[in-house]
Amino acid sequence: MKRQLLLALGCILLIAGWMSAFLMRAFPQQSDFFFLVPALLLGIGVGVTLKVLSAMRTSVVVILMAIVSVIAVNQVYPDGKISVTGFLQRMQNEVPKGKPVKIEVLESDRQGVFASDRTLNSMVDLRVQLFARIPGGGRMLAFDDAGRLYVTIPKLGAVYQLTDLNGDGFADQSQLFHFDMDRPHGLVWDKDKLYIAETSRLLQLADKNKDNQVDEVNVVLDDLPDDGGHWTRSLAKGADGFLYLSIGSRCNACEENDLRRATVMRVNPVTGETEIFAKGLRNSVGLTFSPDGKILWGSDNGRDMLGDDLPPDEINRLEKDGDYGWPYCYGNRIPDPDLGSMARCKETVSAAVELQAHSAPLGIAFGDGLKAPSTYQKSMFVAFHGSWNRSVPTGYKLIRIPFTNGQPEYAKEFLFGWFQDGKAWGRPVAPVVGPDGSLYLSDDLADAIYRISWIE
Repeated sequence: MKRQLLLALGCILLIAGWMSAFLMRAFPQQSDFFFLVPALLLGIGVGVTLKVLSAMRTSVVVILMAIVSVIAVNQVYPDGKISVTGFLQRMQNEVPKGKPVKIEVLESDRQGVFASDRTLNSMVDLRVQLFARIPGGGRMLAFDDAGRLYVTIPKLGAVYQLTDLNGDGFADQSQLFHFDMDRPHGLVWDKDKLYIAETSRLLQLADKNKDNQVDEVNVVLDDLPDDGGHWTRSLAKGADGFLYLSIGSRCNACEENDLRRATVMRVNPVTGETEIFAKGLRNSVGLTFSPDGKILWGSDNGRDMLGDDLPPDEINRLEKDGDYGWPYCYGNRIPDPDLGSMARCKETVSAAVELQAHSAPLGIAFGDGLKAPSTYQKSMFVAFHGSWNRSVPTGYKLIRIPFTNGQPEYAKEFLFGWFQDGKAWGRPVAPVVGPDGSLYLSDDLADAIYRISWIE
């Protein structure tokens, strides 16, 4: 009888230990020492079980109790559902393996971080060229109908035009297109009009006399919130002809007074009329539409100060009137420890893809139009700017998310190596597919734009 009681006690302790360990991933912990709870329970459970079973049988019991705990957690708390295959996939993605890719640099650009050779690592045979070096840290990218590339430079209040006249993969000409703006960030072309989102305004620019200089500026919106916090404003244009404008929060985790904060706004570019399209988005720097122009997708940067691994950064499928949780919830409707509740989170939309916390996903782009195998054409590319407050830095790379029948799968490594020897020498910002079928990527730390192409 005593033997049976000890075995039952051991099993109960093991289940309690496993469940507390699994639930750590779902709930932010108030103390860095909370991991001692599952460790203590599991240790005592193993010790008690060893008193009545051999080491081999104890190992089997420990594994069985882990399986029972997974089933129990998934039944009792479905929002924190544990997927063994998902866990294994994430573990695989966290161990980068790849082939070295030397960045091709023109002799005239061999200065700064490119004074010496730079090498990245890729999961596929790629060619990476330093397409252009630009001053001040370029951010978002857009091509016009003539195949010229435009990049916003918030620090300089400017937008530059880059042209590859001979098609060799290196910019032959860079030109200041417009300046004297308030931290210009997002930009999209609509035929002969360039829309640029400043922190406080949305502008429409035009080059009427075709001299590659802006000669007409119209203000579409002039009252965007500019009271601190996240200052970037990003843009996307849908098949419906409307512009979609992201406005980040003014804080890490708080309730906003201005309802336009932490949203994506829908803007009529002709009348300037606006409406909130989606809310609960702390800082959706990356915005892009699906290849058919009908479904809006956005990256979102999770809040800080919840530890290294919480909350996850997100890729969201943005729907009209959707509430994506911030500041009350994150990820798969998990309550924020400061402001959230289970009841409040039930009303929100879960993330379509959860990403490693503090990776800082910024620009996103679909691969349609790439001269690449179909799996890459049917992927979303996401630039990880990299962490600033994680004990073990993460990010500083370009990943891809394969799509099957319009639905995203797990994120996969694609191009990395901007973080070496404990220090970042580059920080990816935004990818865009060029008319030549290559992928272009901005880097605001190395003051660079890369051209990435597939080797056949």
